[in-house]
Amino acid sequence: MNKYIILLLTLFVGLGTLTAKDLSKEDKKRIKSQLKEYRKNPESYQKMIDQYKETIDSNTVQLARRKATISQLTTNLNDAQVKLTELESQLKECQNKPVPVCPSCPVPGAVPSGTIYKIQVGLFKKLDISNYLNDPKYFGIEKADDKNRYVISYFNSKEEAEKFVAELRKLGIKGAFAAKYENGERVVETKKAKAKPEIKKPVKKTK
Repeated sequence: MNKYIILLLTLFVGLGTLTAKDLSKEDKKRIKSQLKEYRKNPESYQKMIDQYKETIDSNTVQLARRKATISQLTTNLNDAQVKLTELESQLKECQNKPVPVCPSCPVPGAVPSGTIYKIQVGLFKKLDISNYLNDPKYFGIEKADDKNRYVISYFNSKEEAEKFVAELRKLGIKGAFAAKYENGERVVETKKAKAKPEIKKPVKKTK
């Protein structure tokens, strides 16, 4: 039975080689020589067929994996294109919007139009702090843990700030003091301890 199978395979391969017009004489001789070897040792032929099947199966698995990867990448690309289209549309909407204008932004020294209110903190005859208000000052709030810190800014020198503090204390704001800031951050200044004068002990006179 095996002989008939080998003969049929040989005939099939032989016919294939005869119909292949692009085979050279050297190729034909090589194929005929291989067929003779397979006739003598059909086990080697079967081994070759098994190896071909294993290679085909392995290639089929790799091809399926690559197709799945390509499918996933295609999906990701489509999602990215949809997202890009949305972002481009949002950007276009933002570019077409007019730049917002703040009509009520106060200009230092300018009198705002319309109805406004001012807070009077006192009426004094001798107290005059107009020199400190040549440049606009701002009354603001800062958060300090769970407390609110109210500040008046800005002063360019410690001396000017200390003078203004003295005027505030005349108004009864005893807790006012000048605080130092570096690049917007508050700097806590520690008071240096004054050196105690050295007390010399009296020298006992010996008799």
